Amino acid sequence: MTPVTSIALAGSLLWAGTAWMTEAQAASVTLRMVGAWAHGFSPTADIGKNFMDNVNRIGEGKVRVQYMGADDVLPPFDQPEALVNGVFDVWYGAPNYWAGVVPGGDITELSPFKTPDNGPGSKLHNYMVDLYAAKGARYIGHASGDLGVGVHYISTNFPVKSIDDIKSKKLRSAPLTRHFLKEAGAESVTLPPSEIYLAMDRGTVDGFSWPVADGFTRYGWQSVTKYMIDQPMYRSGANIVMNLDKYEALSPEIKTILDQAMAETQEWTRGWFQQNLDEQTDLMTKAGMEVVKLSPEEAERWNKVAVDSLWGYYASILSEKQISEVKALFAE
Repeated sequence: MTPVTSIALAGSLLWAGTAWMTEAQAASVTLRMVGAWAHGFSPTADIGKNFMDNVNRIGEGKVRVQYMGADDVLPPFDQPEALVNGVFDVWYGAPNYWAGVVPGGDITELSPFKTPDNGPGSKLHNYMVDLYAAKGARYIGHASGDLGVGVHYISTNFPVKSIDDIKSKKLRSAPLTRHFLKEAGAESVTLPPSEIYLAMDRGTVDGFSWPVADGFTRYGWQSVTKYMIDQPMYRSGANIVMNLDKYEALSPEIKTILDQAMAETQEWTRGWFQQNLDEQTDLMTKAGMEVVKLSPEEAERWNKVAVDSLWGYYASILSEKQISEVKALFAE
């Protein structure tokens, strides 16, 4: 299916999904939502559902979010551009999915704050709003776990006591972690989640990166993996983004409702990811996996490479002025 055909089909599906609305529903504003993953698929996907539920509760009779689907509507990596083009109104998914549309649109992955963007109305949140608006989207917010919770970890089939131990190893990476692996001297391998189990079982890769709280054991990886390196990286979580024109057409009251819903989702996500991290870690250790703690010195080295490598990537796609502005906002 070509991109044009895919978008046309998505448009037909979205139009069909609104045809059954009642008169009362039609009197309020309806926002069509598409996500990177289906509701209930994973703890991260549930961020989108929580935001939808919050909007529909707070904005009852005034605004409602209608879930249209996920990858059954459009492939996840095609969704950000489709949102900009107005195929649907609201999107949720991994912040780094916007890398091709909004350079630096996932820079809150390095945020030092409990809420990655400091919440609606903050200086950092406003900065992200401007960054996305320049590309035709309206940033609503980034929801994640607390610092070090619900984030990326490296899991391996070889013991690790130092970042030096992953040098020359073949590790499956996510787009967010490939810069870290490259800087650490590991070989970054691109694989979809569905292929990680077989790759680990056959020894095609020696390990992989994954936000453990996001359903690690759902894939059965605990049965083919020996170690989880307990050294968290970045923020992970999900972004909520809207089509800019659709957002600008909303009343101030509805915009306030969206901000309130986002703030509630950001608060909820912290507890949600902690709960899931605890549950996943427990299941992993019961299956025989070992959680490896690095020494304080080695943990500091690991974190420095993780942070510096991602800043290095952002420095290659953003201006010096933009990098300075973000670092100043992170320091406030």
